Amino acid sequence: MESPVSAWAIELFSDEETAQKVRDGIGQALVDMQANARSSQQDADVSSTQVHGVARYRGAYERVSEGLADLPGAQLVKPNGFQFELVKIGNGLLFPFCFSKKDSNVRNARIQNVWSVIRELFAFAPPSEQADLFGGYGFDPSAVELRPRLAALPKDTRLVLIPFACNAAGLLKPYWGVAALADESGTLEWVIDPEPLPLPDASKPKLTIPQQLAGHPGFDEGEQPIVALAPRPGAERKLDLPPVSEVAPIEPLTNENDEK
Repeated sequence: MESPVSAWAIELFSDEETAQKVRDGIGQALVDMQANARSSQQDADVSSTQVHGVARYRGAYERVSEGLADLPGAQLVKPNGFQFELVKIGNGLLFPFCFSKKDSNVRNARIQNVWSVIRELFAFAPPSEQADLFGGYGFDPSAVELRPRLAALPKDTRLVLIPFACNAAGLLKPYWGVAALADESGTLEWVIDPEPLPLPDASKPKLTIPQQLAGHPGFDEGEQPIVALAPRPGAERKLDLPPVSEVAPIEPLTNENDEK
């Protein structure tokens, strides 16, 4: 039984139906990402898993943007200096990232490289409540100067993180939630606890309809057969004889038991 969409997601993505489609679309996109990455690794036929890592890194962004781009209200945002497009739906700006290659506690997930674009994305996240504990050296999203494409987004845009653990052997359960960036080393402070994202059930076969060949009519669209009609002889009509619809069987002149 599928779990209901959380209230925070419904609020961010405008309504329950859209939030459901976003959640399902992310799950399908990550499954497609892993399938493509594994296929690339197998085709490379090398002992290193770097091929999988590169395909997984690019695929996380590309599959999510492709899978959700057609949803109503979806907007593709490519931050200046960033080579991938992010998806914004409603007030939610989606950011997928791999936090581990093994089954790790998602609450310990970290941003591996906090560079300029990442800092700008976290300007759309809540402020960290731990900043004062670091003597004022914590990350302050209000102090970040945004580049034009991000600066053009509405002020109520909220960054939605999509952390997932993944390796060449398989995709581990992905999550989504909202977190603040606590410091420049990538520590996350979860404001909305990361929730597991349901993945599509691969055991359920998809119903497919074979493609119909063009130019071949259906059984009820063919030409009607021509039935040969012949008028009754005038003598039969005068004698008022009933019409004969079947030819009378021909009786043999001899029988096999007849003596020769």
